[in-house]
Amino acid sequence: MEHSGHDYERLRRRWVELASRCGLRGRVLFEEVDFPVLVFENELSASGKQGGVYLSAGVHGDECAPVWALLQWAESEPSVFTGQPVVIFPCLNPHGLLENTRRDQNGVDLNRRFQDDAYPIIAAWTEYLKGRRFDFAVNLHEDYDATGIYLYEVTRGDSIGDSLLSQCDAIIPREKGSEVDGSTFENGLLSHTGDIEELVEEKLEGGYPEALHLFLHYSRDSFTFETPSETELLTRIDAQRAFIEAVMKAYWPDDVAPNCPSF
Repeated sequence: MEHSGHDYERLRRRWVELASRCGLRGRVLFEEVDFPVLVFENELSASGKQGGVYLSAGVHGDECAPVWALLQWAESEPSVFTGQPVVIFPCLNPHGLLENTRRDQNGVDLNRRFQDDAYPIIAAWTEYLKGRRFDFAVNLHEDYDATGIYLYEVTRGDSIGDSLLSQCDAIIPREKGSEVDGSTFENGLLSHTGDIEELVEEKLEGGYPEALHLFLHYSRDSFTFETPSETELLTRIDAQRAFIEAVMKAYWPDDVAPNCPSF
């Protein structure tokens, strides 16, 4: 089966169709040079109810499996839009996706700028999230240098990262290396409980990734899941989707009846 991982227009069209079927509210977060950056939320989120989940993909355009996994999961699990607040950013960097590049149209790595309200798309993102609080946030990524899946977990409660990975590693095995990007992992997991500001200064030169900024200001827990981008695309999509399903089940174990037609 052929799959064009960088077809943003196809991705956008399917999200708009899904939103129409499921009653999701969509809006343009930011008008980008190639295509608009979109955000969708369900009625509970739009009504101002706190809690729920924040999901995003595509902040790095050369990491294409997450955007399609997020779409496929949403298309197959419409029941999730009935029980708890849900906010979804399907692709935060359309230009990067189109051009198969990590950076945006200005050559900026957005995932080191989420503290920078002077940058237009970050300003729009911050304004949209003002006053919101989530139970957990899920950020989907890929890693060119990795050979297996791995997870950054930042939590105010007990770690569930190993359990989440165990529900994905039959699709792609865990990363075997004990160090990734200068950080120490154990069996594919880094569960951080220390000083976030210190981590950012020491490891990231003061630039805040989406997941850490969410944890500090908007979310109780935050997860960043990574697949190895040199693995076959459809396999990566399967692993990403399995992670989404695992973390949703961990927080919301009770099924809710679907409220819109599936494919």
